[in-house]
Amino acid sequence: MVEHRSPKPGVGGSSPFAPAMTVKIMKVVKFFKDVKKELSKVTWLTGKEASMSSLMVVTVVLVFSLLFLLADFVIYHAVQFFMNLGV
Repeated sequence: MVEHRSPKPGVGGSSPFAPAMTVKIMKVVKFFKDVKKELSKVTWLTGKEASMSSLMVVTVVLVFSLLFLLADFVIYHAVQFFMNLGV
């Protein structure tokens, strides 16, 4: 009897030596190895840089919060003033 094999032995599941599930697991393992390799190339912030960046963000948020509070206060009182005038 003749054994029927796929013409592409590299295709997952076509070779009796490497079933499709093993190929999928190998791809997942390769993916995580590649992720680890890429993460080693990342330039990470130092603790001081992270602290300073966080402090800058908090400062900018506070400044803009105060500006919006002031604008809201001015607009509210301007509307109240003109409502009392009957305009």
